[in-house]
Amino acid sequence: MGERAPFTGAIREIACELGEAGPTHVVLNRAAGAIDQLGRRLHGLGYVRAGEIAACLTAALADLDAAHALPDETRAEAVRRVIRRLESALEHAAAGVLPLAT
Repeated sequence: MGERAPFTGAIREIACELGEAGPTHVVLNRAAGAIDQLGRRLHGLGYVRAGEIAACLTAALADLDAAHALPDETRAEAVRRVIRRLESALEHAAAGVLPLAT
């Protein structure tokens, strides 16, 4: 279980940074890189809803990518949408994990 706590903690950290920082291109890129890394780590952690978590992370990446072309005020709304997707990923993670195979 040691790997799971850092995984969900990283999701919370990304959401927090997005909420606190302005929706600059640098912030969007940093969040996208971190979410990409989470997606690479997801499989093998044993989450019951790994598919749903992956879908949330993928949608968040798509929203971040699309946000670059938006004006600042619209970009801020896109970032709020990304935060909601990350919160959904956390809700799916809270559904639990599969028991370890013996």
